[in-house]
Amino acid sequence: MTSLKNQKHEEYLCQSLDPLENLKNRLLLKYEDKSLEDLGAKPMETSQGEVLTIKNSQKINFKLKSQLKIKKSLTSDFKLLPGIGEVTEKRLKEQGYHNMESLQEHPKFSERASIFLEKLESESCSEMSSLVKKRYPSSHQRVLDCAGFAEKEHFIFLDIETLGLSGQPVILMGEASIENNEIEVRQYILKNLGDEPAVLSGFTDRITENTSFVSFNGVTFDLPYIKNRLRYFRLEYDLDRPHFDLLHYSRRFWRNKLPNCKLTTIERHLFDIERVDDVPGSHIPGYYSTYLKEDNIGPMVPIIEHNRLDIVTLALILAQMHDEI
Repeated sequence: MTSLKNQKHEEYLCQSLDPLENLKNRLLLKYEDKSLEDLGAKPMETSQGEVLTIKNSQKINFKLKSQLKIKKSLTSDFKLLPGIGEVTEKRLKEQGYHNMESLQEHPKFSERASIFLEKLESESCSEMSSLVKKRYPSSHQRVLDCAGFAEKEHFIFLDIETLGLSGQPVILMGEASIENNEIEVRQYILKNLGDEPAVLSGFTDRITENTSFVSFNGVTFDLPYIKNRLRYFRLEYDLDRPHFDLLHYSRRFWRNKLPNCKLTTIERHLFDIERVDDVPGSHIPGYYSTYLKEDNIGPMVPIIEHNRLDIVTLALILAQMHDEI
């Protein structure tokens, strides 16, 4: 038994030209005989069974633009009303109509302005973002403004790690919410491939009618992927909520200021965050497969940390964007 263990150690210590392979081998040695519970994972009951969950909290300075400023910005934009474009808006403002309130006195547009102001008073993130999207693309600043109508504890910052790009299990579901001045990250871990329904329900059990999603490329990847996996297991859940995909806003904000709009590039340049021993998303399936094959949690450690950092960065980026608009 000892000789077999020594042989394994020698295999792990064999140096590769690939630094990510070397990292994986070091982790296999470091975490041999350790369990996910040693990382702080605890069992949690979901609607689809038990799942291992890791929770982490940290202080965060999260503040969005005030609703008063958002309302002032929106009510000065006549293009949000049907039938008004740039030319008409310019003419109306030259005539002395400077906001929706004054536009209520206009013989033609008074009713449209009143309806808009009535909806605005609801201060509903869902209703306002849907209304603004009728006039602007999803990546427009006006849509991002609407995030300010959500209570901060109603945001769910989400990021998933998968075993492939399509039709493969979700191996780690990460989501977070903000309470007071802390962000709490919850990560649901696919300990074994049979745990996926519980991993998915760990996420869906957190969603309420007031939830607003925040992601990075989640409109294109994360949320459709989650929906497909839910359908695969015949689990029905309504995920139709306001969704602020920060990838698209990042391209509008920083594409001419940063080398690229990757999440790690943004956090390095804006928040001076340098990741140590980070595993790129493209290598995560291989690391997870090694975890299963070797029955060794070492390769899972950087996956968990990669996912956690991604989620915390989402909250930092959203606050930074609202500070700039």
